[in-house]
Amino acid sequence: MGLNWVQAAQELTISGPTCKHKIERKKQVMNEYKKINAEDLHYMAASNMHPANTYFHFSFADYYDPKNMDYGVLRVLNDDNVKPNSGFDTHPHRDMEIFSYIVTGKLTHRDSAGNHEVLSRGHVQCISAGTGVTHSELNEQNDWCRFLQIWILPETKNLPVRYDHHKFSFEDRNNQLLQIISSSRNKDLVPLNICQDINVYVAELTVKDKSIPFLVNEGRQAYIFCFEGSININHYPSLKERDSLKIYEQAEIKFTLASDNAHFIIIEMQQEKSY
Repeated sequence: MGLNWVQAAQELTISGPTCKHKIERKKQVMNEYKKINAEDLHYMAASNMHPANTYFHFSFADYYDPKNMDYGVLRVLNDDNVKPNSGFDTHPHRDMEIFSYIVTGKLTHRDSAGNHEVLSRGHVQCISAGTGVTHSELNEQNDWCRFLQIWILPETKNLPVRYDHHKFSFEDRNNQLLQIISSSRNKDLVPLNICQDINVYVAELTVKDKSIPFLVNEGRQAYIFCFEGSININHYPSLKERDSLKIYEQAEIKFTLASDNAHFIIIEMQQEKSY
């Protein structure tokens, strides 16, 4: 069955512990995670009904799993590899913060606010759909175009529609974490921001003996997705291409290469209240 993209876009619309207990809790935190293997993602191949080879991290359109709806404010992460001269035609969005990260190829964006951009590897675009916008995401080239489509639940509804993009370079992320998106509260510190309390980082590891540190602070959680190559993560399972890791609480992390090179994204956010 083909995906109904228009329908999908419209619908997604006490006393403290003792010191001893705190220490024990910190030890336990190092193991509070869930790994999602690539083969466990829902996959839909490109066809006449669907323009991309897509791996769905969460329920979307015709793929529905009530136990896999979101992770905190992270509502959608689709890994789309779009066919040449194809793509997602004009469709509506409302009350959603959306950003795209280009992995390979070129993606052409057009929207009802008059924006038109062509984005390449490492480039990022953000849309605050708010009161309502229509847009298209097309691969108008003769080669495939792979990009990550990510939806974040907004802090409030009926926000003004806003589009922005930034064309980051390879050097910006080479063997180091690059923050590509932050909350609008920190809009002077990071080129792109959305209306939600999240921080998004990418890195591309190319040196074997290089390690990249990252801290998940108390009261926060993170979703890590390795979309090219393989990485080792101290205290946690290694991630191969398209593997993901949910880290639920405070953690000190170091990323190192487990292949010739690797490319990954971290989406860090406030911890779920239901945790």
